[in-house]
Amino acid sequence: MTKRRMLEVGAAGALLALFAWRELAAMRADGPTVDERAHLAYGERGLARGAFDRESPMLNSKMPVSVLNALPVTAAARLGVSVDAPRRLWLGRLPTVALGLLLGWLVFHWARELFGVRGGLLGLFLCTFCPNVLAHSHLITTDLATALGMFAATYAFWRWRQRPGAWRLAVAAAAFGAAQLTKVTALFLVPIFLLIVLVELVRARVAGAETPVGGARPVQPAQPVQPVPPVQPLQPVQPAEHAQPAQPVQPAEHAQPARAAAPGRLRGALLPAAALLAGAIVALNVGFAGEKTLTPLSGFAPVSHPFQALAAVPLLRDVPIPVPLPYLTGLDMVARDVRAGTMTFLHGRFSARGFWDYYLVAALIKLPAGTLALVALAAWLAATGRVRVAGAEAFLLVPPVFLLAYLSFAFELQIGLRYLLPALPFLFVFAGRAAAWRPAASPRGAAVGVLAAWTGVSSLASHPRYIPYFNELIGGQRNGYRWLTDSNLDWAQDDDYMREVYARRSPVRLWIEPGGPIAGRVAVGLRTLVPRHPWLRDHFQPLALVHGSWAIFDVTAEQIERCCAGEPQAWPVPDDAGDLAPDGQGIGGSDSPDVGVRFLDKLNDRMLGANSTWDAARSSPSAAPVAAWFGIAWREPRQVGRVTAYPGFFSRGPESRRFLALDYVLQWWDGRAWVDLPGTRVTGNRRTHVEHGFPPVRTTRLRLRIERERNEQGTEAVPGVFRATCLELAVYPR
Repeated sequence: MTKRRMLEVGAAGALLALFAWRELAAMRADGPTVDERAHLAYGERGLARGAFDRESPMLNSKMPVSVLNALPVTAAARLGVSVDAPRRLWLGRLPTVALGLLLGWLVFHWARELFGVRGGLLGLFLCTFCPNVLAHSHLITTDLATALGMFAATYAFWRWRQRPGAWRLAVAAAAFGAAQLTKVTALFLVPIFLLIVLVELVRARVAGAETPVGGARPVQPAQPVQPVPPVQPLQPVQPAEHAQPAQPVQPAEHAQPARAAAPGRLRGALLPAAALLAGAIVALNVGFAGEKTLTPLSGFAPVSHPFQALAAVPLLRDVPIPVPLPYLTGLDMVARDVRAGTMTFLHGRFSARGFWDYYLVAALIKLPAGTLALVALAAWLAATGRVRVAGAEAFLLVPPVFLLAYLSFAFELQIGLRYLLPALPFLFVFAGRAAAWRPAASPRGAAVGVLAAWTGVSSLASHPRYIPYFNELIGGQRNGYRWLTDSNLDWAQDDDYMREVYARRSPVRLWIEPGGPIAGRVAVGLRTLVPRHPWLRDHFQPLALVHGSWAIFDVTAEQIERCCAGEPQAWPVPDDAGDLAPDGQGIGGSDSPDVGVRFLDKLNDRMLGANSTWDAARSSPSAAPVAAWFGIAWREPRQVGRVTAYPGFFSRGPESRRFLALDYVLQWWDGRAWVDLPGTRVTGNRRTHVEHGFPPVRTTRLRLRIERERNEQGTEAVPGVFRATCLELAVYPR
């Protein structure tokens, strides 16, 4: 190995090593996020039983790639290592770090092939120092895996287009198939590849060539100048030769290869398409363990309009589909969810259907400003022809442009920049051309170094908590919550810390996520501040931000009287009341595997909730709700002898009759099954606040099972089919 090569490998290795170290630090800093437990459980079940079916709507986007996260957890358990919840999280996150390292390595290699060593190192630097990549490269989710899968498949496809061959086509097909096991977003590789080929064909025609130029070096576009030889056919313009009858045969001979070329080109187009399709089918069947493959559309009940329409076609509905059923049902559920929309917040604006500029604005304020400047510089260099890479521009630009356009105009689920994460590696490679512009010692080369350094400083300043990162264009993360919410800044990564560490260290009592105005020191997550706490958002400034994801407020009774006297207030439970609920974990479920429970944290917060639609735990989704239960689970057995509950959506006022539990029963867990607590079964309840005493039992779990409830209009719902809700549970020893 030459000295130059050793320096190159050493620099790339150092960047990857630093990336790995930062990810390990981030793993320690971030608690479990919203989706991690479900992804890990899905992977563990698939690894243990080869079962990937979607038991509930919460599994709509889970994919077999989560098996990778389950591998170290399962291996540790089989080796006899004690695997508690924190260790499961730690072990499960390690494979995602490995995938992040692989992504950085691929970015380096592609950028180096196009722009040389300096271009490769710049691309790798931008990738490994991107806070958004760092934020998702240590979580048990599919976002980073999807970015890697789509980038690797496109890179492999580019390599095959550069130098077609059976081996390279097989690699491209395998990469394309593997990408389909990450997230249904990878299915967009089909239109992306088609657009790339179309752009290449148009470029080739404009350049005056019959086929796309495959070279990656800037010199090769000069090759199309060779069309000078076509002047030669003009030489036989001699009348005497044209007069001979034998000569006209030549045009016919020339026409035959032209006509024969059409089937050849068709075969040339069908071959890669067939290879990619085969790669996807094989990968899906291997990844999903062939679970119920060849099931036709008539074999399940679609929930989305597109699948319902296809299932209504007489002949099509009975055709066996050569992919596993869990993959089809996942596509079906996601097709429903992406059009369902959700409440979106963007810089003071709310919308149930989202904003066309949401992802564009999110990229502009969550990508480092130095990186944005380098991408803009690279775009200028490409547009002016100063640094071009023939045959690669479309591969670098079509994926991010397509993804941004789709997410902006056809995707109504706007809950985080992470959905645009697959576009970022292409931008990092694209920006690598800035390093090939001028020698590093030149003023322009130094400007590139300054922009890269800006990215580095901005990234390191957010270490080790990268989820709430925002760039300097809006004043950093202290202003992020004014622009975006949800997984852009608070994905529940600090919830455990706030409740188990910060609250206990607080010199004064801390009210966490109150259901309404309350005097004292108040802590709310930034993902909930804007949509759920308008009284805080509109009238108070945070005293401090904790880890960039939680806001702390000091509120006095006088301030509440001035600003919020007309709003329903939260009722604190006295410290000496002996309530055991806050010491446990909220649990919930339903009679249907398709219905889950949301907002369980509100069951045990030492406050009786106000009239807030965000305060009650409820069955979800609401399209087909059913009977459900809500309760508390403790790590150690507790003696329980009395329960106070608000079995409905609201605690008082005329609205409290909506979604009020009519028939219910309290149950305790005896170690093997749920047992009714004597005297707690109620039929035809009319009270918004109920209380039950019973002979004390010692248990680790207790629940309120709601069997009938009023509907939204306040009238009796159909038995067994209703939205079950519970506002509050307080549990006492006696």
